[in-house]
Amino acid sequence: MSSSLRLRPPIRLLVDLVLLGLLIVLVENFGSIWGPPTKRGFFCDDESLMYPYRENTVSPMLLHWLGLYLPLISLVVLESFLSHRKDIGPWGTLWPVYNTVRWFLYGYVFNDLLKGIGKQAIGRLRPHFFAVCSPHFLDGTSCSDASHRGALKYHTDYECQPNLSQATEEMLRDVNVSFPSGHSAMAFYGLVFVALHLRRRRWPLSGSLLSPVLQLACVALAWFVAISRVMDYKHHWSDVAAGSLLGAGSAFAVSRAAANEELQWRCQNSLANAKQVAAVVDGAADKEGQQMPHDLSLVTCQISN
Repeated sequence: MSSSLRLRPPIRLLVDLVLLGLLIVLVENFGSIWGPPTKRGFFCDDESLMYPYRENTVSPMLLHWLGLYLPLISLVVLESFLSHRKDIGPWGTLWPVYNTVRWFLYGYVFNDLLKGIGKQAIGRLRPHFFAVCSPHFLDGTSCSDASHRGALKYHTDYECQPNLSQATEEMLRDVNVSFPSGHSAMAFYGLVFVALHLRRRRWPLSGSLLSPVLQLACVALAWFVAISRVMDYKHHWSDVAAGSLLGAGSAFAVSRAAANEELQWRCQNSLANAKQVAAVVDGAADKEGQQMPHDLSLVTCQISN
């Protein structure tokens, strides 16, 4: 994205807003675009699918507050506070906020898209599959019949019976999208991103344990959200592990990208300021008829990836 730094701020902002808007529309309608998830079969004696149905410990609304809204609000407030403490121009004040928010939202979309692809492509059955689906085969039999007990047969032709399980349409729609855990992915992404951002800013009270404690609280909260999915029999442990790694990995990647972008922006500003100072010095030297050193104009900025 180094070329974007050469665009004027309004153009760059407009491009980013359009791209983020398109990506958000894509992920929000990904299920409709992809189509029904893969329909996987099962063995009648698969004990990993025989758990009871339980309500969510962490509701979808609470999840969005923990993994999206609160992290986003915290980042905006923190960057606004830190920027206003510095004596820089209007765009210089807004740029750190803008850079952090755009990369956070891009990472959110990136994380959600990969999660959606995994869910739709793999179609893994949830641990409460039997309790929600009450599957019956095309011949009218079910796993409770003696003919299917102990039989090592992989069943793919079946129909769920919501009249027997009292399952809602939403429960049936979500019964085969277990991998990876969306709760784990979102919680780990948003909260790990905040933890990494606090570490990079060395805030609050640099040199103390306050910042590491806040980072630990973010990770611990994400961990609780993740393990609650196993507690509630919504996911297998491997679903949660995959979702947690996906979210944390996305947070590391975009946090590093945001840091590199900011470093490049600061280096370009420093170089521009150094050239202006050098021009003023050269002008004063010409008036006095003296040759001044050009060390100020020989500023190099190296960004290590």
